[in-house]
Amino acid sequence: MIELVAGTADTSAAAQIRTMVWRWIVSESEAIEHARATTPMFHDWLALLDGEPVGVGSCSLNPGMEEDTAAFAVNCVLPQARGQGVGTAIYRQVSAHARLLGKSQLMTWGYEDDAGGVAFAELHGFVVVKRNRGLRLVLDGCPRPTVDLPEDIAITTLADSPELAEGVWETASEAMPDIPYYSVPMSAGSLEEFAARAFAGPKYIPEATFIALRNREVVGYAQLAWMSRAAGVADHAMLAIRRAWRGRGIAKALKARQIMWALDNGLTELRTGNDERNASARAVNANFAYTPLPDQVGYRGPLLAGE
Repeated sequence: MIELVAGTADTSAAAQIRTMVWRWIVSESEAIEHARATTPMFHDWLALLDGEPVGVGSCSLNPGMEEDTAAFAVNCVLPQARGQGVGTAIYRQVSAHARLLGKSQLMTWGYEDDAGGVAFAELHGFVVVKRNRGLRLVLDGCPRPTVDLPEDIAITTLADSPELAEGVWETASEAMPDIPYYSVPMSAGSLEEFAARAFAGPKYIPEATFIALRNREVVGYAQLAWMSRAAGVADHAMLAIRRAWRGRGIAKALKARQIMWALDNGLTELRTGNDERNASARAVNANFAYTPLPDQVGYRGPLLAGE
């Protein structure tokens, strides 16, 4: 028997299922709870098969792209529980929530090497509209980078200079629309919305939120976020440079500073991913010893027809 219950029934099980299915994205209970509190119109469910948790689903407005005609959904089912209707039950539930949000499509993520997930997406008419080139940097034996800054640029952190938070938000507001997109440009939202997502919660590392300054004006920033604090794995959550300051080596210097911090603080690995069309970000990563992960693919497709 398949039953969908509220995700809050067992957040730990939901985090474990997400991590087992996604593999290269570690999901932790505290991060899911933070998403519930800060993601617009977020609902999540735990799928039980004969009483055992085997799948998770969620649906919300697409953060930073709330005006998109698609809602953002998650549909993760453990490999051993597939082919029994669990994924379809989740698909039905997230489709119903998307209709309540006034959306006509779903946007979701998967991995190219997850054959079952690819087959499910294709069966239901989803198409790949976005592809992220995943990377990992194993820090054991990683060479220590040098930070080469333009003469008039300095780097600080949000831990040392919390008053720069608004400048970071202004930088994100300028840079996010430039990230390659499918239908709606990404937005940082209001300062309050941005701060709730980026400067709070269990993934936030203020001492690893690096800010590039010229005469106390924020011209760029790079943020690491915890993926798994216990395992010492962090994610390159964002790197943004204001348009007038691009092409001067600031992004490379910020990335190098992140790697130095990770080495100095005993982390084991950094992970990242960039849209394959984002040539500038991928060029920055090429300066360091990252190795490829399976591509993360963005799917877009129809709501499941109501019954």
